[in-house]
Formats: sequence, C-alpha cells, structure tokens
Amino acid sequence: MNDFVNLITGILKKIIIGFVSTTDPFQDRVSWSGTNYKLRESIERAGFDVQWIPYGHSLKSSILELFIRVWNCVFRRNGRWLARFHFRPLDKVWAKDIDANPKVRECDYLFFPLGSQIALYTKIKKPFINLSGYTVPLMMDYYYFDFLERSKGMAIDMDRAASKEAFINIRSSDWANDSLINDYHCDKNRCFVLEMGANIDTKDIKENSPYDGGQLRILFSGVDWNRKGGDIAVEVVKIMRDKGIDAHLIVVGPRKCPESCMGKPYVNFIGYYDKNNPSDYQKYIDLYEQSHISLLPTKAECGAIVYSEAAAAGMPCYTYLTGGAGNYVINGVNGYALPEGSSALDFAEQIINDINEGRLPKLREGAKKMFVERLSWEVWSNRFHDIMYTFVKS
Repeated sequence: MNDFVNLITGILKKIIIGFVSTTDPFQDRVSWSGTNYKLRESIERAGFDVQWIPYGHSLKSSILELFIRVWNCVFRRNGRWLARFHFRPLDKVWAKDIDANPKVRECDYLFFPLGSQIALYTKIKKPFINLSGYTVPLMMDYYYFDFLERSKGMAIDMDRAASKEAFINIRSSDWANDSLINDYHCDKNRCFVLEMGANIDTKDIKENSPYDGGQLRILFSGVDWNRKGGDIAVEVVKIMRDKGIDAHLIVVGPRKCPESCMGKPYVNFIGYYDKNNPSDYQKYIDLYEQSHISLLPTKAECGAIVYSEAAAAGMPCYTYLTGGAGNYVINGVNGYALPEGSSALDFAEQIINDINEGRLPKLREGAKKMFVERLSWEVWSNRFHDIMYTFVKS
C-alpha cells in the first residue's frame, strides 16, 4: 500500500525548477528587456513549479564586481577588458550564493537564463538547463570588443564546459545553436532552438493599424541607440520623405535624445518606458497599435524581443540579416532582413517598393502567422514542456 501511495505521490508531484537570476523573475518586467519575467511565466505554464534562486547580492560579490568595473574603466582604451559574466573568481562567489540558499535542495532542476557557467562551481549539484542567445565565440569581435586575451579564453572555456555539462541547451536562434554543435561539439540531441516571445502579455496585444496611404508611422524600439542602428533609421526616414512618402519615425527606448533626432519634425522621440510601471507599460503597447512597420537596422543581434513584439501586433519588420535575426524576420513573410552592409537607401527602397507593390498587407498577415506558430511565449512553453519530458522520462 505504501509503495502504491509513494508511486501516485511521485506522479502527482510537480517538478520544481530553480530559476537562477540576480533579479526577481516574479516581479521585474525590465530585466533583460522583460525576458526573465516571461521565461518564468512560461516555465510555470509548461506545468512546472518555479523557485527563484537569487545570487550576486553578497558583499564579496559586490567587491569583485566593483573591481571589474574599475579595471574596465581604467583599461577600456587598451583592449584589456574583463568579461564580468565569465570571470571565474566572481562565478565561484556566485556559486556559493546559490549553495547557501536552502531552496536549492528542493529543486529538481536549475534553470539559468545566462550565467550557466556558475553551475560548474556549485557544491550542490543539480541537473541544469542552459539558456542563452549566444555562445561566447560568436560574441567576440561582434558584440563584445577589446577583451583581454586571458579573459576571453577563460570565458570560452567556461561557456563550453557548462554547455557540454548541461541537462539540455536552449538557444534562441539557429545561429547560436549551430555554434553549440560546431564550436563546442555538444550533443545535438540535447540542443534546441526556442525563439523568444514578445515581452507583452498576450491579453494586452492589439493589432497594429493597417497602412492606407498618408502618414507612415515607423517604430524604432531599442535602448542601445548605436548598436540598434538608430542613426540609420533616421536616415531611412529622411530618404523616404525625399522620395515622397510621408514617413515619421517614433523612437522609444533610449534614455537620452540622440543628436540625430534633434530638430527633426518627422522624428517623435519618446524616450525610455519602464515596463514595471503600469502606465508606461500601457503606453508602450499603444505604440505598436499606432505604428505601421518596425525598423531595427541593428548591427549586432542575438534575437531582439522587438521582432516578436512586432509580429504579435501584425507589424512588418525591417532589419539586418545578422546574428540570430534570421529566425525572427523571414524575407517576404513578415518583413525583410537585408544583407549586412546594406545602406539606409537600401532599406528605404525596400519599404517603398513594398508599399507601391501592395505587399504590406501580406507581410502583416505573415507577421501574425509567425507569432502564432513561432514567436509567442505560448509556443515556447509548449515546446519546453515537450523537450523536458522527453528527457525526464528517458
């Protein structure tokens, strides 16, 4: 009888996943552009219990992080940067933070949204899920520059070791997943691509306004103005206006108005919206409803959440084919990802041609389909459930 009860209890007991992060994934909708919040929500939707396992709040951790910031400030012009998230002494301190948390013992698995190399140094060993948008080799001289060679080697070694030791690896694009297999030689049967969804609640999503001529409202959403190609976006709109399209650029994300936006009546600089603030969150959602297309000429990208947010609103998206962008924007389906090196004129002409040849309605429908089939957190949740139970039962 006891064996039967234990069997039934084991079947009914939910798997507990420890969500390892510096910020609270139950409350913070801003960290990593809100991705931690949506990941935690999606894991719960997949049928798992989630415990937050915080780290990085000890005095020793703060001292080491201060050391890294000071070092990088002093040597930033000399090509001798230290990688904060792949600095072994700091990772070992963070591992102690995790070991000291009694909730870890209750967890069946640990989930690392970045930072999985910390698991290499924990004394309490739990199978862990390694989620990221990249591998370190992809980021060097692409997203990260001027790192100290020793720091670069340390980062790659730890990232490789953690990826090979992970229970499963999840990457947000084929670009990153291919690197796991080709650069790290991870087991491809335990490496999966799950595109990130929109960091807007599904119930709050509203379709954008179809373009019917007149003013074309173009949305640029990105905090990092330079990397996201903000100046290019401004130039695209100027060229379109010169060619007879009443284009207006709406800029959300940067905290300070870039010089290229100043004094231009066709640029509406809104600034930064805090998604933890209900009023700002609603205003951000309204921008997607009020805009016609999304423009993100980003120079380096793992897989911008903006792509999924645009798809959720049925908004065609224009970007560069760089990094993981190809999983989110497919030419002729939900927008166009132009080859790296394409000019502002190339972007302007692509958008104008799509308008003149009547392709925007088709791209709009393609965006909505992409969201339903690939770019929603509901899809992520369902696939995560199936992947986990494939290996839990095996």
